[in-house]
Amino acid sequence: FFFRPAGLTMLRANDFWDKEKGAPLLRRNAEFLPKGEPLPAELADRVAAWPGLCGADAEVDPPLEPSAPDEAADRIFLRDAERTFADEGHRQRMIGLLGRVWPLTKDYHQGLGYIASLLLLLFDEETAFRMLLRIGRDDKYSPGYWHAAPDAYVRDAMVYARLAEEREPEVAALLQQACLVPEAYASKWLIGLCVHVLPFRALFDYVEAFLEHGHAFLFRFSLALLRRTKEKLLAFKPTDVNLILEVLRLDQCQYGDELEAESGWFSSLVAEAKEVELEAEQLQALRAE
Repeated sequence: FFFRPAGLTMLRANDFWDKEKGAPLLRRNAEFLPKGEPLPAELADRVAAWPGLCGADAEVDPPLEPSAPDEAADRIFLRDAERTFADEGHRQRMIGLLGRVWPLTKDYHQGLGYIASLLLLLFDEETAFRMLLRIGRDDKYSPGYWHAAPDAYVRDAMVYARLAEEREPEVAALLQQACLVPEAYASKWLIGLCVHVLPFRALFDYVEAFLEHGHAFLFRFSLALLRRTKEKLLAFKPTDVNLILEVLRLDQCQYGDELEAESGWFSSLVAEAKEVELEAEQLQALRAE
């Protein structure tokens, strides 16, 4: 069974690509989403299954109590929309969606904007809204992440650090010597779900795995990333802080889209992450400490 959104998605608009030429959100599309054409049938079926993976193919229960964002939030929503879309109409749709989600936390983290913008490409606003509520509410996912100072994220960043010490002690030692705390870089994978990080082919695999497996996949990806980049990281000195961060964030200056076209580098990384062994009991115990 596939959930088919009833409303018009951004990508279905005939003029979408003309309006969004050069949009920041699409910089890592790498020709994955076809311009001016419908999604290929296989990809359309995959995406149509996403709401069902997270339980968003049903009505929101309980509904959110309406609460208007404050002026500071409105300003941040506008700035993030301007950093995401080129078209004013699309920016307003993003701002409207963020405003609907606002009562969930009465706070905001930029990672929410990243996820919301991706979902708006693919789903109508109502479906995107229900998916965001599932992600922001259900313990399977990442409740508590979408705060300006998210305690839940700080907890999970510490869990990631503990797992890194256990699985990749040499890399963990380098990061400690470089005085790099996980909170400084892991939000790219944990809160932002790798939007603006992975080329779209790998990004869709990543989001799909997260919706299916929940927060456990985020930790698996973190460990797979350390293992994949270990050789490169250990060639740096602790004083090479900027270079270390570029690698951990998968910045395009270190890992360009051509790697995906040539060897499937990013997609294979996500595939490896799915195979990382991580017991639910261990993860639960670390989160409880």
